[in-house]
Amino acid sequence: MGLSSTSRWYIVADPNEIDGLEYAYLSGAEGAVVDSQPSRDIDGVDVTVKMDFGCGFVDHRGWYVNAGA
Repeated sequence: MGLSSTSRWYIVADPNEIDGLEYAYLSGAEGAVVDSQPSRDIDGVDVTVKMDFGCGFVDHRGWYVNAGA
Protein backbone atom coordinates (compact mmCIF):
# COMPACT_ATOMS: atom_id res chain seq x y z
CA MET A 1 0.00 0.00 0.00
CA GLY A 2 1.22 3.45 -0.82
CA LEU A 3 1.30 6.22 1.74
CA SER A 4 -1.14 8.49 -0.08
CA SER A 5 -4.67 7.39 -0.92
CA THR A 6 -7.99 9.16 -1.27
CA SER A 7 -10.07 6.00 -0.84
CA ARG A 8 -8.28 4.11 1.97
CA TRP A 9 -10.29 3.68 5.16
CA TYR A 10 -9.71 2.35 8.67
CA ILE A 11 -11.83 0.78 11.37
CA VAL A 12 -10.86 0.32 15.03
CA ALA A 13 -12.58 -1.85 17.63
CA ASP A 14 -14.02 -0.45 20.83
CA PRO A 15 -11.08 -0.36 23.30
CA ASN A 16 -13.46 -1.67 26.01
CA GLU A 17 -13.90 -4.85 23.95
CA ILE A 18 -10.35 -5.62 22.78
CA ASP A 19 -6.95 -4.15 23.55
CA GLY A 20 -5.24 -2.92 20.40
CA LEU A 21 -2.94 -0.07 21.26
CA GLU A 22 -1.46 0.73 24.65
CA TYR A 23 0.33 3.89 25.68
CA ALA A 24 1.99 5.00 28.87
CA TYR A 25 3.87 8.00 30.10
CA LEU A 26 7.53 7.50 30.80
CA SER A 27 8.59 7.35 34.42
CA GLY A 28 8.56 10.79 36.01
CA ALA A 29 6.66 12.42 33.13
CA GLU A 30 3.01 11.81 33.95
CA GLY A 31 1.58 14.57 31.76
CA ALA A 32 2.39 17.52 29.58
CA VAL A 33 5.27 19.86 30.44
CA VAL A 34 4.46 23.43 29.38
CA ASP A 35 7.17 26.06 28.97
CA SER A 36 6.56 29.68 27.96
CA GLN A 37 8.84 32.63 27.34
CA PRO A 38 8.52 36.06 25.74
CA SER A 39 8.76 35.94 21.96
CA ARG A 40 11.77 37.54 20.30
CA ASP A 41 10.03 38.07 16.93
CA ILE A 42 6.62 39.48 17.85
CA ASP A 43 4.76 40.93 20.79
CA GLY A 44 3.59 37.72 22.35
CA VAL A 45 4.64 34.52 24.06
CA ASP A 46 6.29 31.38 22.70
CA VAL A 47 4.74 28.27 24.24
CA THR A 48 6.28 24.80 24.06
CA VAL A 49 4.43 21.67 25.17
CA LYS A 50 6.33 18.41 25.58
CA MET A 51 4.98 14.94 26.33
CA ASP A 52 7.16 11.90 27.00
CA PHE A 53 5.24 8.70 26.36
CA GLY A 54 5.52 5.45 24.50
CA CYS A 55 2.97 3.37 22.64
CA GLY A 56 2.67 0.10 20.78
CA PHE A 57 0.25 -2.44 19.39
CA VAL A 58 -0.61 -5.31 21.72
CA ASP A 59 -3.20 -7.02 19.49
CA HIS A 60 -3.65 -6.53 15.74
CA ARG A 61 -7.23 -7.88 15.71
CA GLY A 62 -8.73 -4.59 16.89
CA TRP A 63 -7.40 -2.62 13.87
CA TYR A 64 -8.22 -2.95 10.17
CA VAL A 65 -7.20 -0.98 7.08
CA ASN A 66 -8.84 -1.26 3.67
CA ALA A 67 -6.75 -0.18 0.68
CA GLY A 68 -9.79 1.29 -1.08
CA ALA A 69 -10.40 1.25 -4.82
